[in-house]
Amino acid sequence: MINTQQAQNLQHTLQAWLEGGGTPVDLIKAFRVFYKDSQLPEKYGTALENVLSRVESSSLFTEESCSFSKKDLANALSIWLEKVQQYQSKENP
Repeated sequence: MINTQQAQNLQHTLQAWLEGGGTPVDLIKAFRVFYKDSQLPEKYGTALENVLSRVESSSLFTEESCSFSKKDLANALSIWLEKVQQYQSKENP
């Protein structure tokens, strides 16, 4: 189970990456640790890995040559985090 502080920390990590203050490796690690610690159903892990694989791919190319927008990837991770929080609030009212 996650707590609000963990989710806020992850959101800050995401924002820092979006603003150029963090590496893709750090972002990916933070999300994977968060998922592992949160004990979510497997479908959340599958969805997360789908986005994280695009983050990894995008880090190999310059922004102009990559088909994945950093802003769009950050938005997808933010939506994933919102869905996790919604799931947790339903499971643990």
